Amino acid sequence: MSSADFSVRDVRFRRTHDHECDVVVFGETVGSVMKRADIANPDGGFFYAAHLRDDHRGPVLIDRREQVRPTIAALLIERDLVPSTPPPVHPEFSRHRHRAA
Repeated sequence: MSSADFSVRDVRFRRTHDHECDVVVFGETVGSVMKRADIANPDGGFFYAAHLRDDHRGPVLIDRREQVRPTIAALLIERDLVPSTPPPVHPEFSRHRHRAA
């Protein structure tokens, strides 16, 4: 898949715990994000640790919440970790429900 077919809107989140969530792209879990208290800051505050599953470089720290999604999208593109898109489903097939045998 080329990075031209991937956008920041393709990055989704699925909450797993109070301060943790999975990063989901095209239905595939590609990493996780954890919100942590910034104990080094005397005024308090938080930072976000984003870790991509296939990234050997380890977690990336993000200071502001609004930068989490764009940072993850940029990391996926830069490190060539964007999963392939699922094959399209024919519209006629997607309208029918199938019973388990």
